[in-house]
Amino acid sequence: MTRPTRTQIHFAKVMTIKQRGVLASLVMFDCYMSASEIADEELRELVRHQLAQYTVQPGIDGRLSWGATDAGRAISRQIKRGAL
Repeated sequence: MTRPTRTQIHFAKVMTIKQRGVLASLVMFDCYMSASEIADEELRELVRHQLAQYTVQPGIDGRLSWGATDAGRAISRQIKRGAL
C-alpha cells in the first residue's frame, strides 16, 4: 500500500468537511461522477492531490467514475482514527 506523501498529509489537515465526506464515500465504493462534481473545484482537489482518481467506463458511453487511491484510503483511515 502506498504511504501518503507530506504534501498529501498537509492537504488532509486542511480538507473541508465536504472533501472529507466525499473521500470517506470513495473509500467504500467507486461512484459515477455527476456534472456538478466534475465542475466542483473543491472536489477536484482530491484528484489533484492524488487521494482520488478518475476512471472512464467505456461500456457506458465513456462515463467518468472515481474512487479513492491507496494514499486516499490511508488518509481516510487516519482521519477516522483522529490522527488528522
